[in-house]
Amino acid sequence: MNTRLKDHFRHHHTIDVPTAQTIGISRAMLSYLVKIGDLQRVAQGMYMPATEITDDLLVISCRSPLIVFSHETALALHKLHNRIPVVPSVTLPSGKRIPHSIETAVSVYHVRKAFHHLGITETTSFLGNRIPCYDKERTICDIVRSRSRLDEETYVSAIRNYSRLPEKDLPRLFAYAEKMGLSQKMHGALEVIL
Repeated sequence: MNTRLKDHFRHHHTIDVPTAQTIGISRAMLSYLVKIGDLQRVAQGMYMPATEITDDLLVISCRSPLIVFSHETALALHKLHNRIPVVPSVTLPSGKRIPHSIETAVSVYHVRKAFHHLGITETTSFLGNRIPCYDKERTICDIVRSRSRLDEETYVSAIRNYSRLPEKDLPRLFAYAEKMGLSQKMHGALEVIL
């Protein structure tokens, strides 16, 4: 494998075509490296070393800058629920879409554009890669907001596990809830647990 490509993979898990071209690796060279087994194509225009285990969450997040992991997936990433969902949950701004190939592989939630960036943070995927995800407080707001789409066990354990966190940030939680118009529902959800 090319030295510049090896250097890139010391700091990044994937490479896309534009990035490869900036370090002197052509699209044809990427295809050749896939053919000889040095690289694997993980999505259109995105590659990673063939020896790496494919991180589905990383691949999904690299496909669109609008994708933020949320709901059941965020609960698992923050260890607020012990079940890793088979289908990852993502949130997009209302009216926005992602490529069909991704849309069929995820559970999509939509939120008003004004709320989309509220509480975005970076966290570590189950395979150790950095991915965009909502913080714990925003995740709890999403769980309360989308209660009808969740099973009761997931809902109750998420609220209960959050309430037991020593590092929970209740002022932030209620600030998010107020911005999202969920104050009354949030108080009701937490009254049962606290």
